[in-house]
Amino acid sequence: MAYFNYFPTIGYDVRGIKNETRINAITNVLVRVRKKMNITNAALFEQFFVSDGDKPETLAHKFYDDSTLHWIILYANYMTNPFYDWPLTYYDLQMYVSKKYPDNANGLHHYEDEDGFYVDEDENKPADSIYPKIITNFLYEEIKNDENRNINIIKREYVNQVIQEFKSLI
Repeated sequence: MAYFNYFPTIGYDVRGIKNETRINAITNVLVRVRKKMNITNAALFEQFFVSDGDKPETLAHKFYDDSTLHWIILYANYMTNPFYDWPLTYYDLQMYVSKKYPDNANGLHHYEDEDGFYVDEDENKPADSIYPKIITNFLYEEIKNDENRNINIIKREYVNQVIQEFKSLI
């Protein structure tokens, strides 16, 4: 069943014509329960690495035999924006970076030391060191994108419990 089927409805005049009020029942998409869920036990999850081209719908079909349960995958990983919380494909990442940093995709974003901390270019650099490491705008965005690739998948045997808890909270 689709995610929004669980949401309550509210009465709303979608036409907005003065003196001709016609109330329709619409889905209240403003209801939020993500932070109320108490799913913390690591035994409930499988770790999964999202490859280029994987989508929540395809993973829901793979793990649950139901692509409409894609919201469970997003939900388990606290993803509220499937366009930017979900890892971009390499092509989409290139387009994103070129739009965010026009004419400067390979420009300097920052420097890092050997421990991955931001540093100034000349800060405590030994003469024979290759550090500080140069992090370009593209590399910075690629690292951030790759951090989204390791996700939790709720194990199949717990999905119905999650749905029931979600329904009770919504």
